[in-house]
Amino acid sequence: MSASITPQRPWVYPCEGDDWQRIAARVFPERPVEEAIADLQSWNLYLVFRPAPAGMTPSDIVFTGPPAA
Repeated sequence: MSASITPQRPWVYPCEGDDWQRIAARVFPERPVEEAIADLQSWNLYLVFRPAPAGMTPSDIVFTGPPAA
C-alpha cells in the first residue's frame, strides 16, 4: 500500500537572507509588494511575532496561501 500526502496549503522555504519583501516579490510577482507582504504576514503570525533579533531561517516554513476554511 502506498500513501502519499497532498499538501493542503502552499508554502516555501526562505532562501538565505530572505525578508518579507524578497519573498513577496518572488512568490507574488504580479501583486503590489505591500499587499503581498500583508497577506504573507497574516498567514505566518508565528514568524511575525518571533522575538527580535531572530529573523527567518532557511528551515522555516512560510505559508503562501491562507488556511483552509
